[in-house]
Order: sequence, then structure tokens, then C-alpha cells
Amino acid sequence: MPTSLARLKDELRTGIDSVDRESRKLFAMIEELCDRFDSTASTSAVSGDFAALCAQAAAFFAAEERLLRQRNHAFYDAHKAEHGRLLRQICRMTEAYEDGSCAACGTDLRACFEAWLAGHVLNTHAAPRALAN
Repeated sequence: MPTSLARLKDELRTGIDSVDRESRKLFAMIEELCDRFDSTASTSAVSGDFAALCAQAAAFFAAEERLLRQRNHAFYDAHKAEHGRLLRQICRMTEAYEDGSCAACGTDLRACFEAWLAGHVLNTHAAPRALAN
């Protein structure tokens, strides 16, 4: 059974207000992007949403990495590499949308994001909660 965005949002809570607040912003952007994608929004509007999401994700990941580095967490390198992988996936999703192959693949964008985030949760399961330690 697929994991919903709402459930993933809960699973990625760290207990650190600033991180969790930024995480909620990122999820709100994903939800808005999925809603626009499902609607009749223009290609340029959706492309702009993808660009904004990529910038927000990069800023969020950088802030989380700073926190991990400050706390000398053993999983810093692996977590940073995972963030790079996720950003590359957003770029591929953006390119697929812009060249039309996204619409042709038959997979819902929301499902793509759920898989994207579920992979992050599985690959770094304990890491987000470990930030608070």
C-alpha cells in the first residue's frame, strides 16, 4: 500500500521546531505542485513550481546538513549523499514534465513524490529523529 504524503510528513518529524517548520513548508509546496499538475495550470506555472520546490529543497537540505555537521553525527556523509540523490530526482521529474514524458508515463505526480519521499524515509530512517539528540 503506498505511503501518503501526510503520513510521510509525520514520519519525517524531528522534534526540532525550525526543521519541522521548514519540512512542513516543503510538503506544502509539494502538495501545491501536485494540485497544479492535476489542474489545468499552465506549463510555465507548473515549471515555476518545480523550480521553487528545487530551491526550497536545496535550502532545507543544506540547513539540515549544517545541523548534522554541528552535532558530528556519524551518518552525515550518507545523509548528505541522499539529499543529493533527492535533488537529482527533482531535476529529472522537472525535465520529464517539461519534455512531456511525465504526462505520458501514466503515473500520478503525487505517487512520484510519495515514492521519492518514502525512499528517503527508508534510506535514512533514524536520521531525522536523531537530529534532536
